[in-house]
Amino acid sequence: MSIKNTVFILMAILILASCGNNKKPQKSVIVQPETKKEEVNPMAGHPGKKVYDSVCLACHMRNGTGVPGMHPPITESDFVNGDTEQLIKIVLQGLSGKMEIKGEVYNSIMPAQAHLSDQEIADVLTFVRGSFGNNSGPITPAEVKKVRDSL
Repeated sequence: MSIKNTVFILMAILILASCGNNKKPQKSVIVQPETKKEEVNPMAGHPGKKVYDSVCLACHMRNGTGVPGMHPPITESDFVNGDTEQLIKIVLQGLSGKMEIKGEVYNSIMPAQAHLSDQEIADVLTFVRGSFGNNSGPITPAEVKKVRDSL
């Protein structure tokens, strides 16, 4: 076969291949599985986060879910969102014994954190009350001092 014939055949193949195909080539799409994004905590820069990370995180976990059967969750918690005086007392005096929260029984000891300053307790409780699905107001150092002085 001559070069002239080969070129003619290749051109014919190209022309025939393009006839009747007015569609644009489709782009291949790679579908990525949806990954769960971590919630962005608007309180992440709050000074109470530093206290939480150093004092509370080991038991209540990074996301506030606690440890099943041992350390209760503080997510959307009645304890956290409820009576501030009671919450401050829990931090100052600790807590022990069986308790049922959201249908699960917990039995461990939360040690007293009275070594923390009024400011640190106010900061960490304000952080917790604004994180982990909780949406409650701040606690002031004056509130902590009042409860501490009453004990």
